[in-house]
Amino acid sequence: MIDFIKRLLGSPQTAPRRAPTRMDEPMLSFGAVGDRFVQIASLDFFGQYRRSPDGRWLLAWRDGNDAGTHGGHRSSGPGRFYLFEGDRLAAQGRAERPNDGQVADNGSFVINDWLFGDGLKGVFRAYRGDGTLLLERSFTANLLNNGIADDGGMAVCQTCNAPGPDGSLLTIFDLASGREIAGWVPESGWAQSYAFPEAGRIRLRYHDGQAYDYAIDGQFLDRDRWIDAQARSDNVHVLHNLLRGSALTPMMSGKIIASVNAILAEPELAPAERPLALKVRGLCQEALGNLASALSDYEEAIALDPKIGLKRKAAELRRRLA
Repeated sequence: MIDFIKRLLGSPQTAPRRAPTRMDEPMLSFGAVGDRFVQIASLDFFGQYRRSPDGRWLLAWRDGNDAGTHGGHRSSGPGRFYLFEGDRLAAQGRAERPNDGQVADNGSFVINDWLFGDGLKGVFRAYRGDGTLLLERSFTANLLNNGIADDGGMAVCQTCNAPGPDGSLLTIFDLASGREIAGWVPESGWAQSYAFPEAGRIRLRYHDGQAYDYAIDGQFLDRDRWIDAQARSDNVHVLHNLLRGSALTPMMSGKIIASVNAILAEPELAPAERPLALKVRGLCQEALGNLASALSDYEEAIALDPKIGLKRKAAELRRRLA
């Protein structure tokens, strides 16, 4: 990989030298590896980048040492980040393992530092466009991703699963005051990206194109719409998780049964998923009062997987039907 990067740059990587504030020629030239990486020839730099929504600012970072010999998980050799306004170098700095850079239209930017060594840990940092640190927050969990409002007023970061209070935590920051204002676990799960459509509201965007709004304090404003989308899922695990966290109304039970019927009709359904699908459908049938149909699903699920957790339910339904 190192040799490939060197060939792409056209010369061996060396320690970055200080860049002038202005240049006669454009400072930025892009490499040929998709649209995620940037080559900055004047700094002997190759790394990831992100532009501000208006295209005015560019934030570049590298999770690797200056010599380009060690990247990713390591115990030493901090990475670098650079912020450009047009072709002018506006700010630069170091972090142990900089990742997930985002930059706003006012030049404010955020970076997740994954830190050296092992363990569940990370530091979220936000900066002004001149490189001044606005805030930082340490977590006892790995960092998943982050986001910043287009105008640079708010920011957010999301952690991965971990024991303790920092696990799966979505934390929101007010960059104007430089303080953390809320933290909670989103019921709709980890998002791909974030937006702040209006004051007091954050929007979580997902890989499937769906987006759901929460109040800053964690109130799930679009919960009904999210539940409806989950009930129509073609993933039996999504349906099962929905049952564990929501009250089964007749309308929702009917939607889930229709989804499960479609899943069970799939010719390539994995054998391990069939008993779970039958369990989900049986629970919905029982909620609707269709006890005989529910018992039939429970018994078939138990026959396929005796550890599916339905023996007591099946026994209770037999007594009720008798």
